[in-house]
Amino acid sequence: MGKAIVKLNIATYAYEEYVVQVPCEEDDVEEIIIAKAWKLLKEQEGGSLPYGHRTAEIIKRTE
Repeated sequence: MGKAIVKLNIATYAYEEYVVQVPCEEDDVEEIIIAKAWKLLKEQEGGSLPYGHRTAEIIKRTE
């Protein structure tokens, strides 16, 4: 099992930017990894995230 580092952005008035590390399998597609990253961030932030346009980018994957 590997890990992926994902940069998440929420375009609020303050432009929120987060970087999280999530576990992933070698054959996981990007959409699965990004969904895991949003879920992890939501848990870390206490169950809710601010409103705004959201973007995500996988910075690095390790095996």
